[in-house]
Amino acid sequence: MPIDMYSVWLLLTTLTGSIIIIVLTIFRCVAHTSTQRHDTPKGIMNLLGPSTSVRGLLKSRSLANQRLRHTFNITNTFVQADTQTHNIFVGRMKDLLRVQSRHGQWGGFLRIARQAVASELNRYTIGQEFSTAFADLVQIVTLKAIVVSLLDPDRDMESIDAQDLCASATLITELWAMSKQQTSVSSAASSPSTCTPPDVDRLATLSTHLRRLLPDTERYPNPIDFVVPTWETLWRLVATSLAHVYDNKDYRHNFHELLGDPTPGRFRTTSLDSNLCTEWIINETLRLHPPSRHISRSFPLVKEHKGLQILVSLLPKFIRDHLRLDSIIRSEIADIESVHLSTDIWGPDALEFKPRRWERHAGAADSAPTLFAFGYGPLMCIGKSWAPMTAALIVGAILEGIDAERLEIIGTAVIGGRAGWAGWEFKHS
Repeated sequence: MPIDMYSVWLLLTTLTGSIIIIVLTIFRCVAHTSTQRHDTPKGIMNLLGPSTSVRGLLKSRSLANQRLRHTFNITNTFVQADTQTHNIFVGRMKDLLRVQSRHGQWGGFLRIARQAVASELNRYTIGQEFSTAFADLVQIVTLKAIVVSLLDPDRDMESIDAQDLCASATLITELWAMSKQQTSVSSAASSPSTCTPPDVDRLATLSTHLRRLLPDTERYPNPIDFVVPTWETLWRLVATSLAHVYDNKDYRHNFHELLGDPTPGRFRTTSLDSNLCTEWIINETLRLHPPSRHISRSFPLVKEHKGLQILVSLLPKFIRDHLRLDSIIRSEIADIESVHLSTDIWGPDALEFKPRRWERHAGAADSAPTLFAFGYGPLMCIGKSWAPMTAALIVGAILEGIDAERLEIIGTAVIGGRAGWAGWEFKHS
């Protein structure tokens, strides 16, 4: 019986196609379920600061951050891979920070921080039964200070509607929590259609309140692009710092001294009374409570493997489109929290709040273990030098303000982050 070459060719083609589909399906499953975690300083440095182009770094960051674009409609460099968007945003933020942190300007920021505290406390009738939620007050004071000092320096603080502040802070926190509950970062980035639909109503309400806070549409076409980077991390640094210092006389004394001399020199200088400097307190807070406990990067799986590219090229276009092969990614995570709490790096007391551990590195910063609180490498947070001093002045202003009103901080053994502040409050003493 003669061999039907067409049948043989058809059979081989079918088998080959089946094998390719199976292989690609396996790779897709692996990409969606496995994530490489880096929990050593070297591993984190290699992930966040590799010898690759800025374009490649932006791509891996933007892929990992698509849940933020999806949830908040953010359009800045954190979710965009192009260098033009990056350069424009970074340049704009540097200009804003430069104006505030210029020599002599910290005194001006302190005046604004004090005014923010006073105006917030003046909203209440403070009597013997007074109490207010700890996180709420810290969020609002920090947001008010950032709007007036950084984002809109010409704004009269008294013209800011308290409801816009409260709603903006609450909605950003709620939406962030919702974004964490979505599909994993890798899945969200590779298959946007599988994401939980954004909360359109909450997002619309947030946009309305943010627009009233930043009404200049030319300077801030999308206010969330600037509010999240400047406020969302800062208020948590203020809150966690307060949680550690409010009941310690020596720590509080350092912040009192900083208010009397609001300069970077005082921030970094050891107090003669407490043998502490405020910078150590902030550094220790950042170590125990890094603003980003994990930093993700995502990479297109097919583009990284030439073998996969060859296999993909053999498939008919309709199959490639159906499998969404170009969107298959793998994810890697820099476990910042693990490194910051490592007893191998920081000693047996790594889980304890001990600002004086930084004394051994005073004057020799290169000898200190690396803090990854603001990331690492070319895309490190540009507020690295600005945020610690800013947070310290807000902490000092809050401590001063509540002392004047005879308020005290009531806390629990659990220090929160974006959430987790149940049981924490400001209360009349």
